[in-house]
Amino acid sequence: MEKIRKCLSGCLQIAVVLFLLSGCSFPKIIVYEDPLSPSEHNDLGVAYERKGKLQLAEKEYRKAIDKKPDWDIPYFNLGNIYFKMGKYSLAEKYYKKALEINSLNTDAMNNLAYLYMVQDRLSEAYRLIKKALTIKQKPEYIQTMKEIEEKINESG
Repeated sequence: MEKIRKCLSGCLQIAVVLFLLSGCSFPKIIVYEDPLSPSEHNDLGVAYERKGKLQLAEKEYRKAIDKKPDWDIPYFNLGNIYFKMGKYSLAEKYYKKALEINSLNTDAMNNLAYLYMVQDRLSEAYRLIKKALTIKQKPEYIQTMKEIEEKINESG
């Protein structure tokens, strides 16, 4: 019996040592980096937005911003998302951020002007769309200008 107990005790000690040694080695944890570029995240956001999946689009635009915070396009796209959601103060914030980064982003000027028109901030809307049109003549900007002018004429 004593021999068995010594054997078990020795086996138990060996098992404990092996267990402790196995605990000292770290498992290999694999961490993948985000393989998409800022442009790819932005494009994915556009695809989600076109399908009406605004929350998914928002996440992708934010990922693009995280990877390249000095790029105006994902800020502009976030502005569009928030405009569609009716979150006008957020839309304004992101259109302005796009313009802060790129003061010649006429699409952001147009959309911000349209947002101001919807909010009856007509003088701001008019000033901004006029600025966009002096930089670039696009049919969309001309249409925005017409709508702002009509609303100004209606309000007297």
